[in-house]
Amino acid sequence: QRVQAACSPRAGGLAYLMRWVWGLSAGLSFASDAAAAAWGQNPGEWYVRAAFAAEDVEGLSATRYDAYAKFGIAPKWTATAKAEIVQFQDQSPFDAEGYRATIRREIVKRERMVVALEGGAVYGGAFGGAPDGCDGLGAEARVGAGFSGGWEKGRDWFAFADVAARRYDTGCARTRYEFGYGARLSGRLHTVTQLWLERGGDNARSDKIENALVYKFDTVEVSLAWREEISGRFEESGVVLALSSHF
Repeated sequence: QRVQAACSPRAGGLAYLMRWVWGLSAGLSFASDAAAAAWGQNPGEWYVRAAFAAEDVEGLSATRYDAYAKFGIAPKWTATAKAEIVQFQDQSPFDAEGYRATIRREIVKRERMVVALEGGAVYGGAFGGAPDGCDGLGAEARVGAGFSGGWEKGRDWFAFADVAARRYDTGCARTRYEFGYGARLSGRLHTVTQLWLERGGDNARSDKIENALVYKFDTVEVSLAWREEISGRFEESGVVLALSSHF
């Protein structure tokens, strides 16, 4: 019923539907950003992550395939790359792809803290959502800080905060605020909570929270997460399954 209402003349037809589609596109594009944060890689070392997400937003079903990698190219310098494909069930006109390549520079690095600047190019509509023309070629700039520590009994923790700005040659602009906290529950089991606040126009306001359980094997990490829209502007929820590895 919600899909039919979104497509009705009273609801504004295509423009109204695309507003909900944006919510799904924007939310899913954050799937691997906790691993991005401010931390870089040591020279010659890789971090890779692949994720699959299944979500429902106002009755629309979609799946997203997300691949992310970062590589240490020199002390304090890290290269990153990301690719995403989103496919809507029975709504192929809204399918999208997105690609990003950046360079990260650690400007402050202490034993338990890091601050970094990052910038690069983006292409495609999967990162920023559809309704306001966030497609084509663009640029992204980011500043972030990360912190880590340890509680008693070996319960390690980390936290991060990022601000990212993205601008496209179509004139579309987005600003995103990202916050996260993770901790070891016991042994190899960890928990991670993330909050994203997206801004950039009437159709670009979204607040999402995600809670994940992560199990760390010797060489691979497996995570299962639940994400939900909490702004009240639309209803969205979904499940994210991811595999990651350092080598």
